Amino acid sequence: MTNNHINFTEKTLAELPIPTDKRPMTYYDNGQPGLCIIVTYGGTKTYYFYTKFLGVPKRVKIGRVGVTKLVEARMKARELRTVADHGTDPGQERNEALRDMTLKQFFDTQYYPRHVLVYTKQKSQAKVESMFRNYLPELHNRKMISITRVDLERIHSGLRSKISLYTANRTLGLIKHMYNKAIEWGYPAHHGNPAVGIKMFREKSRERFLQPDEITRFFAALAEEPNEAFKNYVLLSLFIGQRRQNMLSMRWSNVDLNLGFVLFPDSKNGDPQRIPLISQALEILQDMRTYATDDWVFSSRAGSKSGHVEDFHRPWYALLKRANIEDLRFHDLRRTFGSYQAITGASLHIVGKALGDKTSAATQVYARLTMDPVRDSIQRAADKMLEFVPEDIRG
Repeated sequence: MTNNHINFTEKTLAELPIPTDKRPMTYYDNGQPGLCIIVTYGGTKTYYFYTKFLGVPKRVKIGRVGVTKLVEARMKARELRTVADHGTDPGQERNEALRDMTLKQFFDTQYYPRHVLVYTKQKSQAKVESMFRNYLPELHNRKMISITRVDLERIHSGLRSKISLYTANRTLGLIKHMYNKAIEWGYPAHHGNPAVGIKMFREKSRERFLQPDEITRFFAALAEEPNEAFKNYVLLSLFIGQRRQNMLSMRWSNVDLNLGFVLFPDSKNGDPQRIPLISQALEILQDMRTYATDDWVFSSRAGSKSGHVEDFHRPWYALLKRANIEDLRFHDLRRTFGSYQAITGASLHIVGKALGDKTSAATQVYARLTMDPVRDSIQRAADKMLEFVPEDIRG
């Protein structure tokens, strides 16, 4: 962390800059020894009391800037300084508060505002909150210190039986991380993390993609689709091969129809993805552009909060029913795209570049690739898929 000593005022605190990278900035008050403020990459500003107690660094949270007044923060820092000077660990009060918290209190007042809102994307925030509310209700009113490994093993197994092993694993991962953060923030470390040692269920990678005979039925059913926006979404998902959220949140300002590429600035792996557009995708987008009313490629007429269409679940299931295709998900269109690239002889590096995937081993190679071989590979994949579709129903 970068340390700076400044005179704290309400104005100077409001004007403190947001870090440009993910490392938080720490500022110390010249007016009150031990009082500091930490500014995170997400824009959160929080008061802390910092001291060394018996040679061990101690940092105790006081409150958020804007919620806790500066005069109150200084008063609390003085109190904690007095506690330390009298030989008492200033973090003990914090530890006792965490010891008495229920799991729901910890989630609502600590984990969600201090971690989820600061370090995760908006979509992930909703998923975390939904997971906690829906899959861990029996633990909400339990004291954190009373929850045992047996409790978590039972919930883990139950979720596998009632929902899926994937849901069970994600939920176990959530509560394990919650306890890790609690210990980091002052929860009695000797109690430990009750989720430690519980094995995740083995997950099998999904390998589903459209087979040649299914592609014929799929395009025949799609040709009958009355919802033009949904039809375009499905075709573009096949020809661009990006994740569902990337496709739904595409903006015209990120689509270059002249150079033939689309930019996805907020991809899952954290880096912007520049994906080339093949002839079929360009033709669809050029047609859509003529009647676009705003910057969203899939603008929501229903007035969604985001401004773009949030999902196409209902027409998707109707499409699969017409095509007599079972067990196919939206994400399988992306897998279909990659599979046909591989079938036509594309290297895994080319496939990864076209899909916008990021792996530690291949990223350096991907970065050296030009767009031309990637576009050629995508074109061959699309042409291969369309070989199985009669021309009169290709759309």
